[in-house]
Amino acid sequence: MQYLTDAIHWLEEHAALCSALVVASIVMLVGTLWAGHRFLTTIPADFFQHEHKRFELWQDSRPALRWTVIIAKNLLGGLLILAGLVMLITPGQGVLSILLGLALVDVPGKRTVERKIIQRPPVLKLVNRLRARAGQSPLEF
Repeated sequence: MQYLTDAIHWLEEHAALCSALVVASIVMLVGTLWAGHRFLTTIPADFFQHEHKRFELWQDSRPALRWTVIIAKNLLGGLLILAGLVMLITPGQGVLSILLGLALVDVPGKRTVERKIIQRPPVLKLVNRLRARAGQSPLEF
């Protein structure tokens, strides 16, 4: 019983911090859902059929800009993964943040894992339903 009393006392003392964490969690939830929806409804239907060359979008840009974008993208992905891991034990949408972070980082074997996740029947059904609502054709494998 003392543990519960101590926890309530700590929450009362740190009300501003707790409020900020709740707001941050809600912002992360909305942002993650928006980014995931946007990604899944704007990729081409054949996105998972082909191997993409790493950083092909930035091949013709200046090296300093290209490396800045690559490093920033990987740092953001790493931060989302870390935040997702924290949110697994605190309030928040940890799994969504981890998945979005994994989509951003550049690691070997990432495409294989993405394909395995997206090809699971319940996931594929949900994604194709989202794509149909957005006027996009279903994903092709």
